Amino acid sequence: MPTWTEYTSPPPFDWVPPGGGVRWTRIGELDWHTLSLPYYLGNPVLAALGDESGAVIEEDVPERLVWLIEPKAAAVRHLYGHEVVSLAGDDGSYVFVPGMARARMVWWRVPPEPGRLLTDAGRLVEAIAVLRPGVRL
Repeated sequence: MPTWTEYTSPPPFDWVPPGGGVRWTRIGELDWHTLSLPYYLGNPVLAALGDESGAVIEEDVPERLVWLIEPKAAAVRHLYGHEVVSLAGDDGSYVFVPGMARARMVWWRVPPEPGRLLTDAGRLVEAIAVLRPGVRL
């Protein structure tokens, strides 16, 4: 799986800022929503997804991983208001979109690529359920 150190080339999408910049973006504006998990759950979920994961943003404060998913994905609707899983989109929420070079506390853990941007929401929920059977999903 590619990591940020391998990506210092121009951004693959025009909404990704150049270099190590960040863009404060309204979630839903760019045709994707987000599903966020704290590190303790996000890291094993990312490992379980492997190459099936789309782009993932890592935020060091708060410590979480953020997946880009299709807007209004049916597989995650029941998770709104969940105590561990955070969903955002079309609700006035914002996210920092990092540039391709890691220069801040928000960076691409799995960089976006054409053809590898969104993570299948159903597969993401399956990975969470398998790794955390005690988490009510």
